[in-house]
Amino acid sequence: MDTTADIVQITDVLNRHQVYIDLRDADGYADLYSEDGHYESPFTSATGRAQIRQMFIDLRDQGFTAGKRHMTGPAMIDVDGTRATARSWYWVAETEHAATVYATGTYTDQLQKIDGNWKITHRVQTLDPSATHNQ
Repeated sequence: MDTTADIVQITDVLNRHQVYIDLRDADGYADLYSEDGHYESPFTSATGRAQIRQMFIDLRDQGFTAGKRHMTGPAMIDVDGTRATARSWYWVAETEHAATVYATGTYTDQLQKIDGNWKITHRVQTLDPSATHNQ
């Protein structure tokens, strides 16, 4: 079975996840998750699209993501029908002070195709042990 179109769509979800952070777009960000999606990281977690949206707003309003550029690196995506797993690397660049890599880590995602659209059902973010900053 050719999964190329699904992989392209999932890659778009992974890319949009990062861009929405930098655009400060809570609705776009939250819409990438299923209604009962789950997000967990070293600094916070949320379950359900509404909580994920509020988590995004709270972190944004606290300045947590200010002056940062979020990027996703290579992704390994495996599709099995309407379910998929993805593992990708990310890095966060500092953009307001000295241009540096602020943080690096991994995302491990479970996704599901719902009404023709891929949604994240569970995202686990890790921070590399050598990282000295929080993202």
